[in-house]
Amino acid sequence: MKDFYIYGRNPVMEKLLHEPKTLKRIFIKAGTKLNGFDEIRALALKNRIPVESIEEKEITRLLKDEVSHQGIIALSRPFEYANFEEWIQTVDAGTLPTVLILDHIMDVSNLGAIIRSATAAGVSAIIVAELNQAPVTSAVFKTSAGTVGRVPVIQVGNLNQIIERLKKASFWIVGLAMSDANGKSTGLWDYSFDTPTVVVVGGEGDGIREKTAEHCDTIISIPMEHGVESLNASVSSALVCYEIMRQRRV
Repeated sequence: MKDFYIYGRNPVMEKLLHEPKTLKRIFIKAGTKLNGFDEIRALALKNRIPVESIEEKEITRLLKDEVSHQGIIALSRPFEYANFEEWIQTVDAGTLPTVLILDHIMDVSNLGAIIRSATAAGVSAIIVAELNQAPVTSAVFKTSAGTVGRVPVIQVGNLNQIIERLKKASFWIVGLAMSDANGKSTGLWDYSFDTPTVVVVGGEGDGIREKTAEHCDTIISIPMEHGVESLNASVSSALVCYEIMRQRRV
């Protein structure tokens, strides 16, 4: 993996606050009011991270696109995925942890939004596949508002094998879909999340793959009105994660 650029005030600030050692250099757009970045400059100085002025055209060249960078970008070391074997050793089933498995989410904006809402809702880990899965990029950092890395993001070779490992660790596997192979599902508001839970969210368009759905213990669906057939993956995952939080706080 290669170094990459993150952009936007919040993503850069989050990196400085939580993972400053991953940043190599910060660039602030020439002509930008310096007092707008006083805190970022102070944190960069504290962590001995160089801060340089940069022209707009150079920002576009480095990012390879015209994006809303808010006048600041930072060069980051490659994102490091967490290790499943190390993470599973730290899991305490008695705390009723929630894990989110993303079954081939290809859109980077969806991935960033999912990470942000899942982190806010208190999930213990997010698991993604190595192949046919959007990687953690600068766009993911931006749409996640810099929350990438606050909870472990684990990359694995085979999601179905990992699901079976999680079952052995006392997790109940819940797939999010309209129905199972028999056309049945349990409504989200009718399901009790009273065990360690894995929520499997399918990719855009196709949903959970058939083989992965077969490994789920149950399928739950989100009630919808006015003929709406599906929701964006990030919206669906947020609804489920917050329902789990709500139930466990009652």
